[in-house]
Amino acid sequence: MYIATNEEITMRNNIITLFPVSLRRYMYNINLNEAEEIRLIQGRPVFIRYPDADYYITERGMLSLEEKSGIKASKKHIDELLERITKSSLYSVKDEIKNGYVTVDGGHRIGIAGTAVTDGDDVSFIKNISAMNIRIATEVIGASDCVIDSILKEGIKNTLIISPPGCGKTTLLRDVVRSISYRNYSVAVADERCEIAAMHNGESAFDIGGHTTVFENCPKAYAMTTLLRSMSPDVIVTDELGTDNDADAVSKIINSGVSVIATAHARDTKQLLNRKSFRKMLPMFDIIITLSKRNGAGTVERVEEL
Repeated sequence: MYIATNEEITMRNNIITLFPVSLRRYMYNINLNEAEEIRLIQGRPVFIRYPDADYYITERGMLSLEEKSGIKASKKHIDELLERITKSSLYSVKDEIKNGYVTVDGGHRIGIAGTAVTDGDDVSFIKNISAMNIRIATEVIGASDCVIDSILKEGIKNTLIISPPGCGKTTLLRDVVRSISYRNYSVAVADERCEIAAMHNGESAFDIGGHTTVFENCPKAYAMTTLLRSMSPDVIVTDELGTDNDADAVSKIINSGVSVIATAHARDTKQLLNRKSFRKMLPMFDIIITLSKRNGAGTVERVEEL
């Protein structure tokens, strides 16, 4: 059974401080220990997603399954939350916002929806933000115990972890990093979205082991190849592969004799093969680990050796 540490409970409760006072005052007595997401949609009740159901925050500072009892998110709430998470500097996170998210201290990713500002075929910004989704980063020590022996069979296997969103890929990946690092392998993490390690003032918010180096807030293909040159790693780890540039970087790393462990969004390998970049990448991997939420986030459905 997973038991939250005091540090994790504190980290989750600190999420409440991101919210404007007008919402925060309803949230102090709410237990976020197993919460996965907090969603604000303009004009709709604020709700928290737990493994069993979505619960609405009431004016009495309690949780309810009744949508009509929930307090509604206003434009002012969303604007103030955005101001707080960007520390009053939208420009400093402009590139993140145009990609639809901002990552805050602790590795929590805040998804953003609104009106796209386009420049030709490219999105340059998102304005008139009308919805925000706080995805709560989770550290589960031991999450990788059921797969680590397969990954470390005869060295470090090139491993791809796949699932639809919200099934615990990043949580599992983070614990794989920890477990491998404590076995004295040199681990390098290309953390484009600042979620795997959640670095703050040069230190990770999570236990990622003592032999792990991190290159964050950088396009993963560039970060992976840079780490290959600079850190002499045994394995390079990254989240959410998907582009042709990613495929080229993975190929270069594996052909250099360094292992790769990564994640990707997909229900199964069949769906992966519908994407050009993975038709190129998939044969490079030795193991595919498929996750689901069937028995809660992080359920390991299959470990396939290719």
